[in-house]
Amino acid sequence: MMTLLLHLQARGQASGQDLARLLEVSERTVQRDVGALVEAGIPVRSAPGPGGGYRLDGGYRTRLTGVGLDQAGALAFLGLAGQARDRARHTAERFHLDPVRWYGTPEPVPCLPQLAMALWRDRRARIEYVRRGTAAIREISPLGLVLASGQWYLLAYRDGQRRTYRVSRVRSAELLDQPADRPDGFDVAQTWAQARRELEHESTAIEVTVRVEPGALPRLRQLVPVHGQDRVPLICTEPAEVTVPFESENWACAALLSLGMDVEVLRPAAMRGRVAGQARGAAARYA
Repeated sequence: MMTLLLHLQARGQASGQDLARLLEVSERTVQRDVGALVEAGIPVRSAPGPGGGYRLDGGYRTRLTGVGLDQAGALAFLGLAGQARDRARHTAERFHLDPVRWYGTPEPVPCLPQLAMALWRDRRARIEYVRRGTAAIREISPLGLVLASGQWYLLAYRDGQRRTYRVSRVRSAELLDQPADRPDGFDVAQTWAQARRELEHESTAIEVTVRVEPGALPRLRQLVPVHGQDRVPLICTEPAEVTVPFESENWACAALLSLGMDVEVLRPAAMRGRVAGQARGAAARYA
């Protein structure tokens, strides 16, 4: 059903015959699945006749580019009835999880439907991936899609190693005929947790001691790596002196400058001088 929904979103309209061929099911199964989606509150409409088919009403778009949790929850419980469905509805009326960060919009992910299809079918895929301005062709075995803080990531195997790709950087995706190399017992959640730990605990390039105004402490905490965030107190009424790590000297300088006059670099002397030089240069440009 999720593949059907993504396909309608990507194409706008498709006949029952096309959907049956795509999903490798009967047209009767397509009709039943469409009925279940409609029952879940998703506005799939049907049009009779030679040029007809199924479409999403009124420009509706799921947020699987990001999936709305209301729709995702409904889909998860479509096969349940009675008490289980009532409990799901009761929960949805009282709790809501918003996975998108503040003041941000989801990145465009035009290749998400193709990657999702490769996952459903356990097929290898050929992707064009852009990283640091350079495009490269990669043949991968997709293992899982993860929505984290409003952004989509793809877990995959390539050349016998696990890789993590940001879906917004995939410029094209083509399904291949070969089956994907999927390890027995592969756990998407566990693998993602490991990949995230590896990323968040990269080695520290520099530690900087700063004096920070109370109101800037939450912003400073967001700028340092996870393994340094517990060094930043959040409930203070006086300026705080803290020593925090950064992944690189360039990022340390840019991050501290973004806090403006709410932060003063104390040590090391080289970083204090670098930040001061950038501040003087900016002041001279606007003089």
